Amino acid sequence: MSQFRSEEMQLLQLYIQSDAAHDTLYELGALGAIQFKDLNNDKSAFQRIFVQDVRKCEDMLRILRYLKGHFDKEKIITGDGSRHDVAPLTSLNELHDRLQELEKEMKDHSDKYGQLVKQRTELEEHVQVLKHASKWFGQANRSGIAFTAPSLEEEGRHEMSSLLDENEAGITRRPPSMLGHIAGCIPSANMRDFTVTLFRATRGNMHLQHEELDTSENLSETELKSVFIVYFSGERSRAKIEKICESFGATKYRLPEGTSAREKDVQDLCERLKDLEIVIRSTSEYKRNRLRAIANSFELWIEQVTREKAIFHTLNLFNYDVTHKCLIAEGWCPVSSMSDVRDALRRATLKSGASVQTVVEVIKSRQTPPTFFKTTKVTAGFQAIVDAYGMARYQEFNPAVFTVITFPFLFGVMFGDIGHGFMMSMTGALLCLFEQRLSSAANNEMFGTLYHGRYNILLMGLFAIYCGFIYNELFSVPLEIFGSTAWCSGEMDDPQCSRIPGTSPDSTQKWLRSNLNEAFDFATGKSNEIEVTAQVYPFGSDPGWSHTSNKLNSANSFKMKFAIVAGVCQMVLGICCKLMNTLYFKDSITLYFVFIPEIIFINSIFGYLVLLILTKWTTNWNTAFVLNNDEIVHIPQVYCNDQLSNLPCWTAPFRYDRSSIAGYGSKLAELPEYMWCMKDKSATAGCAVFDWKGKIIVESNVYGNASLTQFANYNPTSCQEDISGCVMWKQSPPSLLDSLIKMFMEPGYVAIENQLIPGQGGLQAFLILLAFVSVPMLLFPKPFLLKRQHEENMARRGGFQALQERSDLVDGDVETGSGDSSHGHGHGEEFEFGEVMVHQMIHTIEYVLGCISNTASYLRLWALSLAHAQLSEVFWEKTVIEVGLESSSAALLFITIGAWSLFTVGVLMGMESLSAFLHALRLHWVEFMNKFYDGDGYPFRPFSFLTLGADE
Repeated sequence: MSQFRSEEMQLLQLYIQSDAAHDTLYELGALGAIQFKDLNNDKSAFQRIFVQDVRKCEDMLRILRYLKGHFDKEKIITGDGSRHDVAPLTSLNELHDRLQELEKEMKDHSDKYGQLVKQRTELEEHVQVLKHASKWFGQANRSGIAFTAPSLEEEGRHEMSSLLDENEAGITRRPPSMLGHIAGCIPSANMRDFTVTLFRATRGNMHLQHEELDTSENLSETELKSVFIVYFSGERSRAKIEKICESFGATKYRLPEGTSAREKDVQDLCERLKDLEIVIRSTSEYKRNRLRAIANSFELWIEQVTREKAIFHTLNLFNYDVTHKCLIAEGWCPVSSMSDVRDALRRATLKSGASVQTVVEVIKSRQTPPTFFKTTKVTAGFQAIVDAYGMARYQEFNPAVFTVITFPFLFGVMFGDIGHGFMMSMTGALLCLFEQRLSSAANNEMFGTLYHGRYNILLMGLFAIYCGFIYNELFSVPLEIFGSTAWCSGEMDDPQCSRIPGTSPDSTQKWLRSNLNEAFDFATGKSNEIEVTAQVYPFGSDPGWSHTSNKLNSANSFKMKFAIVAGVCQMVLGICCKLMNTLYFKDSITLYFVFIPEIIFINSIFGYLVLLILTKWTTNWNTAFVLNNDEIVHIPQVYCNDQLSNLPCWTAPFRYDRSSIAGYGSKLAELPEYMWCMKDKSATAGCAVFDWKGKIIVESNVYGNASLTQFANYNPTSCQEDISGCVMWKQSPPSLLDSLIKMFMEPGYVAIENQLIPGQGGLQAFLILLAFVSVPMLLFPKPFLLKRQHEENMARRGGFQALQERSDLVDGDVETGSGDSSHGHGHGEEFEFGEVMVHQMIHTIEYVLGCISNTASYLRLWALSLAHAQLSEVFWEKTVIEVGLESSSAALLFITIGAWSLFTVGVLMGMESLSAFLHALRLHWVEFMNKFYDGDGYPFRPFSFLTLGADE
């Protein structure tokens, strides 16, 4: 029942003792069977009773997210809490205190660790500055450095040289005119602007040396740095350069002038770096140990806090009865889960030690309950497709029951190919087979879509294989799986074809395989009086069509008619689903004045069209003949005996001279010359012979002689008068499009050559009358009947209307979007006749025009199937056949097969499958579900711990 209609719901009222509230919510959350209502709509979130508890949980979740960042940074995997050494869960307050301590500890540790890393970076940069300065000073000592100003060139070189000149004792001789210098590190990205700014600020009265550090020298910095030294003269230049260094983010370091002093500083800095590295490693290891200590409990903490937050948030929905000191809750619960709810409440009472059992009452309400369908892994994907259109109204018929079959079937019609369907079904089968392992990757949005629709993909692939067998296409290549083609080969090299006398081995005409040799003895020229039956390919399309010039016309004709048949059947199914709803809700007005007119209208036109299609498919047009331009007769292909005693029958095959036929040839020769179907010595399988009121009439060939088909020349009256007024000719399959058009343009009349059903003209006139009558029956009765029903209810209630409306308000607010507009008139709701009339008028116009447009919309099945087949054929023919196989090169064949595989996967399996999926989706939403589906309900969302991840 839950698959066809939603679960039956009850509105419960719970009286929960305050001490047992937390444990009660915990048990109900684990069960997940009640959707609680908010009884505090008039209060803001800050006025709820448990708002402080919710804030505390939010603060703990914030701390846990902060700690999660540290876990990810240190690449420590948190456990799932399944180990035995995990500490037991503590109370919420204790956990909050512990998390606050951990947060403070991690923040202090991060600050101190950041300071240590900064010190290490500065020491490393200082070492590099000293090393590069020693190198540059050594170069200047050997060659000198020219000052920028030409007038001071010699003096500048002398001063730079004297800066580096030392005596043997290492004591520097400092002349009175000494150049100043500033050394440091600067980001390499700022180096160019830094150089230009220095040059402009000092007007070129400086000398800058810089060098970018290697990546191996940037031990703890990801940003590239450059070492620089600026030589200048004067204190004013020093002040400018220092300000420029600060503005460009440069770090300045002390640079001793003596070589021995620089070497000593390098040694000291290296020693400090070693000590600092030890401290940093110890600090980092301490942090990792602290994180490892809580790693196994971390996921349990998240789960515990998330559940506690959900519990307190749900408790905020309840009313607090100050007098009885209890909480009052209301919620929807499936009737099938009532026993489980009562068991959960008893467990909660025992667990909390409360003295009073939680009281449960079932209350009556006029509010529309939520909709809940129990689904399985297979049906969940198809139910999601239906729910995406709109949630079903409470107890409304669930279209997902049919969608499980119709959706993949329509997809298979558009995507029909054995190879492509096999690839898709294998993809779905692998997703289903390894669903446990792949469940963790379902959080990814793109892969999650495929994972959750894995059974949809599997069924779509299977139906694509089924339709591929019907189309007989394996990557566009026809197969002879169920036997050989029913057609004789064009070269007549088939033994069965070559045994037929009268056929030429050089002829390219194709003949159907048949039991002609059994029905007629060619050796004696006698009839065995056995009906000739042609062979039929056992299943699917005959592969012989693939080698003909009109194969596309044949495929188009079948696929177009099949699309119309499938579409009309699905639309009629949708209207029948409306019948199920009307019977269930006991809505007699909708039953008699909506369903019946709709089902009559669609079947009078499009149901009749389907009947014509099926009749045309099942008629043996080889045995259908027009007799005297007045009636259709069917003459089985049984050959005549010598005495013509088995009339109606056929003349001997492949005898173009009727007088040469043994036995009855003389009788045929006496008939009018036009009574013979073989002309110009073109032999056929025989001409039909019919006995009409004692007169023998032989089939005529009307090609090139249209006068034979005119009723004024040949009719039953003229035939009654003389044999020369009789005629019989083979009927050709009529055009169904012309038949449908002339059904309205020429009502009541069907030309005899276009007749498919006896009495077709009168039947069409009757169906048109039914269609026209059903439109006003759909438009007018329902609004007036609803108006009368409303007036009767108003008169019955009389003066108590105001009191009734006031009691309706006391009952409770109606859920948003859950009103029942179809069944609520006359039950205290406001009734506007004009609005109802306009609504019914729109529905009538939409339905009448929709039947036409929706039927045409189903032709997309034909269009996409054709496009898929043609694309597949083009990829195969233009790559593998015309390039690969014709080249006689194995390497080129391998390349073309690879290209064909890419085209198949990328275009056909990728874009074409998505296109077919979207079109199948549209056909279900628009053409099928709008015939009966309201979709204005709201889903059942119970309080459950299983859905907390999605809610968060």
